[in-house]
Amino acid sequence: MKSPESLAAEVKSVFTEINENSMAGLPIVNRFVDVDTIGFQELDGRVVGVIITPWLMTLAVFPGDEDDWSDVEVGTKARFTFPSRDYEFLANEIEGIGKYYGYAMYSPMHEFEHHDHAVAGATSFVELLMVENENAEEVLDEYRLAQFLQGEDMETIKQKECAAKNPVVDGEVTLTEKAKEPIGRRELLRGEFLKTRPAGIA
Repeated sequence: MKSPESLAAEVKSVFTEINENSMAGLPIVNRFVDVDTIGFQELDGRVVGVIITPWLMTLAVFPGDEDDWSDVEVGTKARFTFPSRDYEFLANEIEGIGKYYGYAMYSPMHEFEHHDHAVAGATSFVELLMVENENAEEVLDEYRLAQFLQGEDMETIKQKECAAKNPVVDGEVTLTEKAKEPIGRRELLRGEFLKTRPAGIA
């Protein structure tokens, strides 16, 4: 099995070529986001990590030494377990990389203002992914997660939610004390990640 570092470099190179050739000029591409590979590491004998492209952010699982995915058809579903929870992936195959399973985290990428913004979201996701979640069956508030990825801090998100529930009355906005309580980042990873799967490369 290739090391996470070498595989990350190969994946980045392949998707950079795709970005510069096959995807050049397409409306789905966010020109402010570059190709990148985030958090590549070994887990249960396989390499996992996040692939950032200007059109899609994907959590990827690559085969380990004990895996034979030669007969796996593109689009085949498989479930993989992470410390936080299980995720259902789709098989994909890219020339220069081979077969892997991908979980489309976020697409299109237009709401990311710049590359560092996308990297911060991917980095936070990987960190949460590897933390055991005692409430894995709870449903994630996808709206909160979308705001978080777009740069909002969680305390501000919570205050906005409370403000919406307590509209302006006689010129004053009433906020509950709960709005002032900070929300732990682990609360973000209790269900499915916000995603819209595009047609084409995954």
